[in-house]
Amino acid sequence: MSFFKPQARITMGLVGIMTSLIMLTFVVDIMPDRNGAVLEGRAALAESIAIYSTALVNTAKVIAANQLRLETDFNLLVERNDELLSLALRKQQGQVLISTGDHETRWVNMQGKYSKDAQVSVPIWAGKQQWGQLEMRFKPLVDQSGWGVLRNPMLQMVLFTSLLGFVVFYFYLGKVLRQLDPSQAIPGRVRSALDTMAEGLLILDRKEHIVLANLAFSSLVDKSADKLLGFRAGDLPWVDTDGNRLAKEARPWLIALVQGKIKRDITLRLEIAEGEIRTLKTNCSPVLGDGGKYAGVLVSFADITELEEKEVELIKSKKMAEDANNAKSSFLANMSHEIRTPMNAILGFTEILKRGYVKNEQESLRYLNTIHSSGKSLLELINDILDLSKVESGRIEYEKIKVEPYTIIHEVIQMLKVKADEKGISLKFKASTDLPTQIETDPVRFRQIAFNLIGNSIKFTDTGSVSVICRFEKKAGVDQLLIDIIDTGIGMTEEALEKIFDPFVQADNSVTRRFGGTGLGLTISRRFAQAMGGDIHVRSRPGQGSTFTIVLSTGDLSGVSFLKPAEVALLQQKCLVEEGVRWQFPEARVLVVDDGSENRELVRLLLEDAGLFVDEAENGQQGVDKALVGSYNVILMDVNMPVMDGFTAVAILRKKGITIPVIALTANAMKGYESDCLEAGYSGYLSKPINIDRFMELMAQLLGGSKVEGDMTVAEQELRAVDSLPEIGQDMVSSPIISRLPADNPKFHSIIVRFVRRLDEQLENLQKAVKGNDFIEVASLAHWLKGAGGTVGFDVFTEPAADLEIQAKAGNRKQTGELVALICTLAERIQVAGDDITAFTPEATSDGPAGSQPAGPADDSGTQKTVVSRLAGNQRLQRIILNFIDKLHPQVEKMEAALKSADSTELAALAHWLKGSGGTVGYDDFTEPAAELEQFAKAGQLDSAALALEKIQLLVEAIVPPGEDGAK
Repeated sequence: MSFFKPQARITMGLVGIMTSLIMLTFVVDIMPDRNGAVLEGRAALAESIAIYSTALVNTAKVIAANQLRLETDFNLLVERNDELLSLALRKQQGQVLISTGDHETRWVNMQGKYSKDAQVSVPIWAGKQQWGQLEMRFKPLVDQSGWGVLRNPMLQMVLFTSLLGFVVFYFYLGKVLRQLDPSQAIPGRVRSALDTMAEGLLILDRKEHIVLANLAFSSLVDKSADKLLGFRAGDLPWVDTDGNRLAKEARPWLIALVQGKIKRDITLRLEIAEGEIRTLKTNCSPVLGDGGKYAGVLVSFADITELEEKEVELIKSKKMAEDANNAKSSFLANMSHEIRTPMNAILGFTEILKRGYVKNEQESLRYLNTIHSSGKSLLELINDILDLSKVESGRIEYEKIKVEPYTIIHEVIQMLKVKADEKGISLKFKASTDLPTQIETDPVRFRQIAFNLIGNSIKFTDTGSVSVICRFEKKAGVDQLLIDIIDTGIGMTEEALEKIFDPFVQADNSVTRRFGGTGLGLTISRRFAQAMGGDIHVRSRPGQGSTFTIVLSTGDLSGVSFLKPAEVALLQQKCLVEEGVRWQFPEARVLVVDDGSENRELVRLLLEDAGLFVDEAENGQQGVDKALVGSYNVILMDVNMPVMDGFTAVAILRKKGITIPVIALTANAMKGYESDCLEAGYSGYLSKPINIDRFMELMAQLLGGSKVEGDMTVAEQELRAVDSLPEIGQDMVSSPIISRLPADNPKFHSIIVRFVRRLDEQLENLQKAVKGNDFIEVASLAHWLKGAGGTVGFDVFTEPAADLEIQAKAGNRKQTGELVALICTLAERIQVAGDDITAFTPEATSDGPAGSQPAGPADDSGTQKTVVSRLAGNQRLQRIILNFIDKLHPQVEKMEAALKSADSTELAALAHWLKGSGGTVGYDDFTEPAAELEQFAKAGQLDSAALALEKIQLLVEAIVPPGEDGAK
């Protein structure tokens, strides 16, 4: 009954009382009985007919004479009386003398009784003897069917009075209760004021019944104020601060009534819905009634749920800050220990040189080399520390998305394949079990873990192979992906295995000296794996290699299909050759705003090939003017431009109501710069040099483009230029070494041939220098090979030449000899397609053919260097490249002028232009020195900026335009 209003409940009670009284009047025979009156009338009629019939049946003669008369009279009585169904005279012997209608079928023998509800029998006497009886059949007083029951007078009266009484009482009580409702006694303006209060408000009587509830409280419990009237406040689901049900004696309003004191700031919780709890700050004030007794209590509720949540967040933040501070302290202690070693060498040998404690120039050079090596180690240590600090402080966030595991492994192997080839070891991948096509993990961390561990195995393996084996297992109901990285490297002892995952720890000191590194890679990788629900395990034996096992949780695999090992191998082979893809766009207009003409032309070429209309602007002001009058679908805008920069331009466009996407194209790739662009009003961010795949995918998202299978455009083929890598698992120990430059092009072929011939001569000089213990010459030749080899595409020489330079400067004869032998072995494997060149052999003499030097300035070792665009072979892009070269010389002159006038702002802007434009047209050699120049200029370090500018000037002198000798 609680769901009825109090008014309805009272009304139903009154109606029930009234109907009970009416029924009682029938029981005690106070109410007139209609059925009794009818029965009495039937009895009187029967007596009259019986008397009449008796007078006519005294003698047999009279009966015979009056039979017809009686029958006529009986029929007339039946016709005139609707209640009378039939009449009959029956002799004592049972013979029916006279009857009307179908009396015989209607009459029911009553077994000596004279009357029933529907039948009356009256005896007829002849003198002192009973002659017979008069039988009369009437309609039943009560119909036994359902509708007949409803015709019962008593039931009809009860139903009528009940329904009518409910309506009358309901409206009458409504008026009465409004007079009795305390809340109605409050003036409307006061009640409105109470309803506007943000705090919930209740007035309770001594038995906790709600007398008044304002709008705020009724909204809180999702019940109307009328329904709350009379409701017991203690029946609401109150809980204490510990989550337990609030006991009666702990209810603050009852305590306030008993003690007669105000209770302030009592914290309670109220369950207002399933799983939702609100925290309330409660104040209770007892209300005096007649006789000086407390008749009730006024209770107010302030919802502090959000404040409490913020307080909890603040406590968590404080704890996190304290934990981070403790971790930082421990981290700094470890870092201090590791930094002291290289710093000791730097400061110690610097002090020796400063005080002049050197015997000769060779000893001085050795000390400088030690300082340089220690500084390099210190820099690597700091880089690793920065990565680890992010993990330790918990600032690295992890995501969980669907990825293809074998694709990520393949990408990592492709990146590390060059490193393995340089060392002459094979790198293999295979699946040993069926693999899921997708797993749920963090792709970035997964890739970083695989890169660290596979790269680590390659680093510590000199001969043999590194095998990557992937398998799927289900342990204890948990799906796991396991990746075994098996190498034939130096291995580790049991003692070393126990500590390799500790920060700053490697197997032993000899490992650090031989291979370098800080020992942080495994630590970072394992913590990544554990954070993603997995782990990293290792087993190893000295001299027999190591096996690292990456364990990753796959997440939910419902509906994920599996690939057999053969299918995985086939997919890997397909991944080695990128399918040609074209982009198809609907009709759209794009505005390109960039102060670099080559940048604009490159973007125009890509977009026009895809069927888009492209318009250009040289600076932010022109871009704003065109955007306001033109109709464009996308705007591509640089940030650093003359006249008006991109930030100012995009702010103006947004203020003018331009809502179309504006994408930042900038050479500034510093972390955090993307967020700066988005805050300024840009819709997206892309760094220069442009990544064609990312650029076209972004444009497709913005303009509704789609990929079309088929041949790539010429521009896409050139700009996507990706080194062709050998098949995974192919044994590279004795495979030929070829340049990554397109040797089938005559101009590139000429550069490669000249390098190979020069290499023969330089290696002979190198062997002579080793025999004569001339380490200065060895270091100089190694420095030449380190730069020249990579320039012409023989990256295999870069690392061993760099190691040789370090060992030679340190005066390590044994290591120097080993590295020279390795370089000579690599040189024997060089092949140049289409040319009959005899690769270097240790027995070759100085009488062999000497190649001519390429034109251009000399590098530090005196070797000539050329700067060639990687896009020079694309005829459609040559005009853009030539425009860049034409603009380059005057731009460098402006740099020189800015440096002389100490105009750091102008110098930084010019360097920023070169950093982006050089890479855009394929002259990647300019990217790093231009970035250095920009950094030094912004910092006001003009001496360092001058050195960086000298590097750029040398590169400018060595630049080879497309179509000339040395360039495709």
